[in-house]
Amino acid sequence: MDADRLAEAYGRLFPRRLQLAHLALVAHAEEASADGWATPAMVVQFAQLYRVPRARLGGLVGLLCRRHPGTRRDVWVDALREPERATPHLIRQHDRTVQVALGWCLFSRDLWLPRPVMH
Repeated sequence: MDADRLAEAYGRLFPRRLQLAHLALVAHAEEASADGWATPAMVVQFAQLYRVPRARLGGLVGLLCRRHPGTRRDVWVDALREPERATPHLIRQHDRTVQVALGWCLFSRDLWLPRPVMH
């Protein structure tokens, strides 16, 4: 798959409002975050602003959110920078839309920033 097909898939997989929230979030994070990465708080703010599911928006930037049962406390996992914490069990706990968003994020990362080959 190349960049053109990835962009085409983005348009088919994600509703327009989610695309707008994602693009705005990434642009904001580049300027407002010290390291240029979106934070969980930013995901929550942009999800509320654009009225999109925060779990799906988070997946698009590599952040997975789980709420502790019976509480209002959320735990976020950075699947891009701490992949060992984004276990298959955790990923399977999310619905298909979040899994697709995370998959798109990881694939696009691999397309633009290929992992080094160890010899």
